[in-house]
Amino acid sequence: MNQESLRVLVVEDDYFMAERLADEIRGFGDEVVGPFADIHQALGNAREAHIAILDVRIRDHQSFPVADLLISCDVPFVFLTGYDRELFPPRFRTQHIYLKPSHARPLLRDLHIQHAEASQRHDGMEAVVIRLIARARALLCDAGAAERLVEATLLRAIAETESGATSEQLAEWLLGLLEDEFRQRGLRSLQ
Repeated sequence: MNQESLRVLVVEDDYFMAERLADEIRGFGDEVVGPFADIHQALGNAREAHIAILDVRIRDHQSFPVADLLISCDVPFVFLTGYDRELFPPRFRTQHIYLKPSHARPLLRDLHIQHAEASQRHDGMEAVVIRLIARARALLCDAGAAERLVEATLLRAIAETESGATSEQLAEWLLGLLEDEFRQRGLRSLQ
């Protein structure tokens, strides 16, 4: 698939399907975490994965606790199941769902796209904060005062959140807020 190799958590209790998926995943150049046929083992290893494929029904349990953990860790995942979408809890109804049986290629393509999008979101915000710090340090000689200026800017941004902005729009807006905070507070209140 000619892309970055990722660690794929596989949660599947059908031995033959799990092995076939694992072999296909390795064949496409990714690394397999698992496969796990036990929810507790999957939960214990979920943080090692970049992306995940979850069967919904694992023995007598559902994989929804694993899905919740992956969401909290911002790890993209897909469900691979025979269940109808209407049987999913509302919080998962927009999640990407593939019907069994399925080969790994379409799942991996989807997951790699989701991972790249998530990485861009994170890289974009990190770059914005780095730009804020650099600008604050240019305005203020004292590193502590510069950090307090950035903190005040981010707290104000959270209070005035504008949704739907791209990283570049957000960067420009935050830099404008930083300049405004500097003008309003002056050197004395930031020291």
